[in-house]
Amino acid sequence: MSLTAKSANPEEIAALREMVRDFGKNEIRPRVRDMEATGEFPRDIYRKLGELGAFGCIAPESLGGTGAGYEALAAVAEELAWAYPPISACMNMQAATVPLTIANWGRPDLVEKFVPGLIEGRLLGYSALTEPDGGTDVLGAMRTRAVRDGDDYVLNGAKMWITNANVADVGIVYCKTDPAARHKGVSAFVVETNTPGFAAKQVKCRVLGNLMPTNELAFKDMRVPAANMLGAEGEGFTVAMTAMDFGRLVVAARSLGLAQACLDASLEYCNVRTAFGQKIGSFQMIKQQLSNMVCEVAAARALVTNAARMFDAGNIATRESSIAKYYAAEVCVRAANAASEIFGGYSFSDELPIAIYVSYARLWHTGEGSANLQRVLIADDALGWKRMDRHKDAVAKVVARKA
Repeated sequence: MSLTAKSANPEEIAALREMVRDFGKNEIRPRVRDMEATGEFPRDIYRKLGELGAFGCIAPESLGGTGAGYEALAAVAEELAWAYPPISACMNMQAATVPLTIANWGRPDLVEKFVPGLIEGRLLGYSALTEPDGGTDVLGAMRTRAVRDGDDYVLNGAKMWITNANVADVGIVYCKTDPAARHKGVSAFVVETNTPGFAAKQVKCRVLGNLMPTNELAFKDMRVPAANMLGAEGEGFTVAMTAMDFGRLVVAARSLGLAQACLDASLEYCNVRTAFGQKIGSFQMIKQQLSNMVCEVAAARALVTNAARMFDAGNIATRESSIAKYYAAEVCVRAANAASEIFGGYSFSDELPIAIYVSYARLWHTGEGSANLQRVLIADDALGWKRMDRHKDAVAKVVARKA
């Protein structure tokens, strides 16, 4: 069974958006300062979001979802990023990449064991692809090995920049089962964090807060049942590529939500801050910054919505989600920088969130494929040299196989 979903009507999506916006205003923003100060991971917020159905947009009711669709998923991701950027990191782990990949590629017992818990927020997920020497060279740098030993595979290696892994319960680990076969030698496994040989160490990042921990993972003679493999041996590259399509849609929506937060904060500030006897919103340069933000946020929203609706229609949207991710991330960085200029010295104050907005804007500019990588992919596709939808046949096969 795959996580295919019908598309909700506009009224349903608007109601869901409003519900998540209210949750962000009432349950997230008032707690941000305390959560950042204590560094305590807010599992209760994840659980409440699960109870609200925020993570179930692309899951059928049989797995605990709502089946509202990808446009609804994007709306939730946008609104959580608007509320506070690191909280929205849960969308890939709880609502898209992790449960979707397990549902599309895993055995029925894996789907039943993990997908409902992730969607309901009872379980926290992670996805481990990148490695210490990796970056965008995922395949060339992949050193983590999985060697078959009876009914198990034995994993050894390391991963880097893995979101939420130190607080997670279950996730997906990609590794080489046949190093000589390059991309055809990659396999994917469902791995619980309580497995002997699994270790997660949080990487301290000065520019980020405490609510979206990133980690270095180490696997030492870690035994994983062969039944935990997603797809067949050697299909891990296709598993990863299909997962990243949906991940990029979510990252695009998160960038959009953060850009909207920068715009909203700037508009509010320009209406109350005065200089030289007048509101700063009356100054021509600031008007130009505001108008640019308004137009670019609207354009980014159109691209995100287009990609989401393609997924809802049952189409592969690799190209569209890549374009949306690239452009929304660019808009987000520009909006964050403009907000920083508008707020001036106050943008560095812990009393206001502008500094953290700038940090996360830069992070999402890189996550799920750097801007330079997206430029290459988009240009190669436009030139006809390497089509971004070239994996669509593999996706169609797995969906047909799981249907």
